[in-house]
Amino acid sequence: MSKDLWSKISQTIKTGAETLVQETKELTKMGRLKVELMTLENERGRRLQEVGRKAYALYRVGTAFPPELAQDFQAVDETEKRIEEKNLEIEALKAEDEAREAARLEAEKAAEKEAQAKAFCSQCGAGLRPTDVFCSQCGTKVE
Repeated sequence: MSKDLWSKISQTIKTGAETLVQETKELTKMGRLKVELMTLENERGRRLQEVGRKAYALYRVGTAFPPELAQDFQAVDETEKRIEEKNLEIEALKAEDEAREAARLEAEKAAEKEAQAKAFCSQCGAGLRPTDVFCSQCGTKVE
């Protein structure tokens, strides 16, 4: 009886493993097909973009197109103008940021020079650096 039970268990495991292998093969095939499909769809999109770019280039040099395409090309023209405006805004903001940073650095340098120029030892009058704790000439503690 136990031999019969082990035989049934063994057969069940074997059948389950075979089913699992078959399902894995099917899933792998399905996954591969989906990847191939995505690749082809991406290729189609790139090719359509290229066709659109070429048609738009022809439009820009005066080639006549059906009215619905001409309207689309005019919409592209408007979008191109808006893109250029945004790029100009970005450049202006960058320039403002750079100018602010340059002014901030200049102010820091000026403040540092001013601090260095005004710092003198109260005992001997020697010049002091902002980091000095004691006068390097007479040893007096800097206040």
